[in-house]
Amino acid sequence: MLYQYAVSPFCEKVRRLLHAKGVPFRVEEVSLARSVRLVPKLSPIRRLPVLDLDGRRLWDSTEIAYALEELYPEPPLIPADPAERARCHVLEDWADESLYFYEMTMRFLWPANVGRWVAATVHADPRWSRSLAPVLVPRALRKRAVPQGVGRKPRELVLRELDRHLDALAAMLAGGEWLVGERLSLADIAVASQLTAIAGAKEGEEALGRRPEVRAWVARVDRTTGIERGGATATPEGEAALPSAR
Repeated sequence: MLYQYAVSPFCEKVRRLLHAKGVPFRVEEVSLARSVRLVPKLSPIRRLPVLDLDGRRLWDSTEIAYALEELYPEPPLIPADPAERARCHVLEDWADESLYFYEMTMRFLWPANVGRWVAATVHADPRWSRSLAPVLVPRALRKRAVPQGVGRKPRELVLRELDRHLDALAAMLAGGEWLVGERLSLADIAVASQLTAIAGAKEGEEALGRRPEVRAWVARVDRTTGIERGGATATPEGEAALPSAR
């Protein structure tokens, strides 16, 4: 069982990992109202995703990735070569600890996007929770994005920095299909999950649209990890269908 918020790029990351490994799973969508009591019981870090698998409770998307690699070594998603493994590690950490704050700021703090994404966040909530969400969700995320730094920056600077990140990705992909080595890796999954969240903001979608090589790579990761952008997340036997939030 995967406990998740559908709009979270970290939960998407874990769904992609499970699809890539061919591991059947079910999803339990956790509403904002339920999360206050449920999530602390599921995870010592009080965050989702949490995965119950083969009698083990796994939490934190990176720890889940390494546990899945141990339990289901084929196909490998973490390179065996030390140099490639190091590059994979750095790119995953960059996605999780840097790109994440761009998607959070663009989707949940910018006025043009916040209404859509707050509504998506609380789609499974009761009416009273949905009524409070337009105030509470941006306030909670601002408390994370502002101290980190991206949330304090003016819109124009955020977009310039995003352009630099995307140009760097385009350069890394020049002449190759994947970010590390010659096959899909955890690096591709982590970065693509954040970029699809960034593309949930109009400004992010436009920035990606100016880089066809990066968009083609995201589409390649989507196909390889069972994501269908046109409708719903692909569902192997045993997984509940998930409506696309992108």
